[in-house]
Amino acid sequence: MTCARWLVLLAIVSCCQTAPAAETGSRTEKPNLIWIWADNLGYGDLAVYGGRSVRTPAIDRLAAEGVRLTQYYVAHTVCSPSRAALLTGRQPFRTGVVDVLRPDSPTGLANEEITLAEALRSSGYATQAIGKWHLGDRPQYLPCRQGFDSYLGLPYSMDMLPTLLIRDDRVERRLPGEEVAHVTEWLTDEAIRFVTANKDRPFFLYFSHTIPHPPLVIPEEFRVGGRSTYEGALEYMDQQIGRLMETLDKLGLREKTLVVFSSDNGPMHSEGKAGALRGRIRDSYEGGVRVPLLASWPGTLPAGRAVDTPAIAYDIFPTLVHLAGGKVPDDRAYDGQDIWPLLSGRGEFHRKAPFFWVYDDRVTAVRDGQWKLHVGRHDRALAQPELYDVESDPGESHNVAAQHPQVVARLQATVNEYEKQIPKVWSLKYPVRDPARLPSGIRRE
Repeated sequence: MTCARWLVLLAIVSCCQTAPAAETGSRTEKPNLIWIWADNLGYGDLAVYGGRSVRTPAIDRLAAEGVRLTQYYVAHTVCSPSRAALLTGRQPFRTGVVDVLRPDSPTGLANEEITLAEALRSSGYATQAIGKWHLGDRPQYLPCRQGFDSYLGLPYSMDMLPTLLIRDDRVERRLPGEEVAHVTEWLTDEAIRFVTANKDRPFFLYFSHTIPHPPLVIPEEFRVGGRSTYEGALEYMDQQIGRLMETLDKLGLREKTLVVFSSDNGPMHSEGKAGALRGRIRDSYEGGVRVPLLASWPGTLPAGRAVDTPAIAYDIFPTLVHLAGGKVPDDRAYDGQDIWPLLSGRGEFHRKAPFFWVYDDRVTAVRDGQWKLHVGRHDRALAQPELYDVESDPGESHNVAAQHPQVVARLQATVNEYEKQIPKVWSLKYPVRDPARLPSGIRRE
C-alpha cells in the first residue's frame, strides 16, 4: 500500500501553477511551514492571551518573535470538522465531515478533497503528519492517502479506545495506559527527525498534539502538587514545542521557517479557560470558536505584533499555498482568503464574506463585521435569534436583537440563503469491528 496518490497529484499540479515569489513580500526562497495544533486549548489558557496559571516559555517566545491574532476563529465547534476545514480551506459541510468521527467510522475526509499537504507536495515540499488525525481511521482516510509522505500518530482523540499508534497506514502498536504518558515526547522526537532529514529542502510539518484533551496522562515530573493535571499538560506540551524550536535554531532553519501555533476548538467543559469569552466546545459562542493563533517567522514577520482583524481557519489554506508559490485550485468552492497582509502588516486586506458556523446541516451563527447573530445550537434551532456586538462585547453578555431589528433581519436573510447550499445530514449508526471498543468508542474507565 503506497502513500502516493498519483491521479490526485496530477490534478493538483495542473491547477497549482507557480505564483510569483514576490507574493511572500520579501523572499524568493520557499519557506518551511510548521503547523502546531493543541487539542481543545482555551482562548484564556495562555499567558499571552491573559492566562496567569501556566508557564509556557516556548509559546511565549513564539508570540514575542511573531504575530498574535486576537480574533482568530476555528471553522467548527468540534475537532474533526475543524481539522477538515483547516486542511482543505473549505467549510466542513463541503468535505463531508460535519461532526466528531468515532472509532470505526465508515466515513472520513473524502479522497476527492485537495488537502494542504497535497497542494504543498505538488510545489516541492516534503510533508509529514504527526499526532492526532481524527479525519477517519480506516486506511483510505489516513494521512498518507491525503498528501502526507509519512505519518506517526493516533487516529482519534485520547478518550477513544483503543489507543493506537499508527505508522503510515499500519497499526504499529496498542499503547497501554502507562506508555501514553510519553506520547507527546515520542511525537516530538519524530518531528525533530523529520525536520533534520529535510533541512535542505522545503518541508511542511503538520503537528497535532493529543493534549490537553482528556484523559490527561503525563510524566510524573509535570504532576506538581497544588497544580492541576491540565496545567501540567500544557507545560509538558510547551516543553516539547521548545525542543522542536531548539532544533530549528541548531539547524539554522529558524529564519527560513514559518511556525504557526493554534487550537482546534474551545476548551472542554471540565478543564481549560476561555478567558472572558462565553461558551466552550460545541458552542458557537466566542469561547467555543475563538482560539489562540501565533505566527512566528523571525526576519520576515514583525515581532510582538497583535492583530485585531478577524480571521478564520479556512484562510490558512490559501495563505500557505500562496507562500509556497502555488495557486489555489479553481475547480471547487473555497471559503477563505489569503491573510498574509494581516500577518505581515504589508498590503491591504478586506474581508469578502461573513463567517458562518454550521453544525450538521444547520447554521448556528454568523459573524459579519461587528455583529454576530446566533440562530441555533448544535442540537436545535433557537426560538428567537440572539444578536451581539462582539467588538464591544466579546463576552456576548448583552443580547441587542431588540435594539437592532434591521441587523437581525439582514443577517437572518443571509443565513437563509446560505443554508440552501448545505446538504442534508442523516444520522448514521454502524457497528464497531473491535470488541475492545465500547459501542460509543469513548473511554469510560
